[in-house]
Formats: sequence, structure tokens, C-alpha cells
Amino acid sequence: MTIHENRWCGRPVKSKVAAPRFPTKRIYICSPLKGSIEKNMERAIKYCRFAFDEGFVPIAPHAYFTGFLDDHDPAERELGVSAGIELLTGCDPLWYFGERVTEGMAREINMAKNLGIPVSHIDSEEINLSKNNQNFMEVAL
Repeated sequence: MTIHENRWCGRPVKSKVAAPRFPTKRIYICSPLKGSIEKNMERAIKYCRFAFDEGFVPIAPHAYFTGFLDDHDPAERELGVSAGIELLTGCDPLWYFGERVTEGMAREINMAKNLGIPVSHIDSEEINLSKNNQNFMEVAL
């Protein structure tokens, strides 16, 4: 039996397995939002889970900024995009997902390239979105 400190509560925890390795490398998740917003938000959460499972801390501003910023208000949308780009500066690399690159995604991708941050397109087929028919919305939350 192994005893390790729980990162979230700071208390020792007894476990039969080794202490879990918490990802420390931040990755910027870039994917479409407009259009089918609900479906795209669900996909963004799945992309975050995929990145987490690959050993990264996912940074996906579009997945949570829309909870307090109005994406339909041009001024608030610009604030969200600008704040997201600020978060991008602390990430390495940027992964983008989806069949198309939106205007907002293009800005993030171009900024990453200008900052020398590696950029990769991850095809939906590379991540099995129906992985074991699991509901990733429940798992991620």
C-alpha cells in the first residue's frame, strides 16, 4: 500500500496503486464554437479529455469563457479571444480540431506560430469520440 498526498485536499491518502502522475504541461485546445454551439461545446470537452489522457493540462478558453461572456456581443467576443490568446502564451503546444478552421481559430493558430509554439491538427479519427460509448461530459465534469 502506497501513501501519497492528495493534490486537491492536501491530506495523505492510502492507495493500492502508485500516486497518480498529474499532467503539468499545458496544451491549448483550439476548436470551432460557432454554428452548433451545444454540440461544439460537447466536442471541446471531449478534446480536453483526450489531451488530459495524453498527459497535458488542457487550456480551452472557448469551453468556459462562453459561460460568462456573450459570444454574440462583438465586444465581449473580442475580450474572450484576446484573453484566450493571453492564455495561449503559457502553453506548449496548440492542438486544433475539427473539419474547418474558423476566423477565431485562425487567429489563435497564427499567434501560436508567431510565438514559436508548435501547432498540430488532430483528426477526429485519431480520437475515438465514441470511446467505449462513454459519456465524456459526465467523466470530464
